[in-house]
Amino acid sequence: MNKKLIFCYITCIMLISCKKSDDPIITPSDTMELSVSSLDFTNNKDASLIIVKTKKDWTATKTADWISLSASTGKGETAFLIGASDNLQFSRSTTVTIQSGGLSKEITIKQKGSPVITFTVNNISFNMVLVAGGQYSMGDGSNFSFGLPHQVKLNDFYISETELTNGVWQAVLKNLPYNEPNMSDFPVCKTTWDSISTNFIPELNKLTGKTFRLPTEAEWEFAALGGTKTKGYKYAGSNTLDDVAWYYANAGSVKHKVKEKLPNELGLYDMSGNVNEWCNDWFDTYYGFPIINNVITPPDLQTNPTGPTTGTKKLVRGGNFEDDELWGFSYCNVKFRLSIKPSGYDTYDGNPKVFFMSKNTGFRLVIAL
Repeated sequence: MNKKLIFCYITCIMLISCKKSDDPIITPSDTMELSVSSLDFTNNKDASLIIVKTKKDWTATKTADWISLSASTGKGETAFLIGASDNLQFSRSTTVTIQSGGLSKEITIKQKGSPVITFTVNNISFNMVLVAGGQYSMGDGSNFSFGLPHQVKLNDFYISETELTNGVWQAVLKNLPYNEPNMSDFPVCKTTWDSISTNFIPELNKLTGKTFRLPTEAEWEFAALGGTKTKGYKYAGSNTLDDVAWYYANAGSVKHKVKEKLPNELGLYDMSGNVNEWCNDWFDTYYGFPIINNVITPPDLQTNPTGPTTGTKKLVRGGNFEDDELWGFSYCNVKFRLSIKPSGYDTYDGNPKVFFMSKNTGFRLVIAL
């Protein structure tokens, strides 16, 4: 026998004998190719065709119940469908594993979240609307009360479709801050930042298993403007205040049911009227920007800002049913900034008497992604 052939034969025997017994032996005939390595599905029911190229049998394994496979086994070059069911919740992801012989490959699958998610607490429901992240100019130099213009970039988040209602508040805490019978679809008001943050939100999070919070001022303004769909209106959804808000001229000095006026570009209601809305941030005229040589110095770009680290008052945004529009100006403007102490009690225009300043103030919620 040829010496070279004998040497090759002995070498192969030695390599095989040195291999761990539990390791698969991959021969040159063990090849597998997949037509895709990842899939991106919409939030609706969706599917995609996968082609497996191999000379052997193959198996497909899934771990998520929202994924379906038209076939879980095959032989040779074959195709099958991977499907996803409707997604009514947040975005989700999983993998499908394809094995053939000693080879294994994964297909990464991502599915978008629902544009609107409904939560139910003690038989009372409310909606959260997806706000696609983006960059915008926060503030407006045309009015001192609109804030200093600066660039902000935000990630995706969900925000309440409406101001939180009496019905939701009562479903969570079992009582209201006042006596308003048969008004479950009206926005809750006479709230304080303290009571929302220490009582309502922790209890809601416990009941739902989710992490709700008050919106940052940047999130609130971006959502009120219409997010990436903005048309640049001065009120949330229109340049005509009567279209989108309950305010002094049309409200009769009382709040109204949510969703009775037109929504803004994102499908959000009452962000320019009905009741004011608490934000999570501490108030500072210049957003807590550093002062260098007596000059306010905003950064070139803020990403997901949360406002100053300390303060005495909390941000309140949006107009309420007692605010008016005079000569084209109104507190209902999406850029207008208000502030109230988190307890709700404060003095007014130098008057030493303490007033309950948040009698017309409610809120909406955010879930960050």
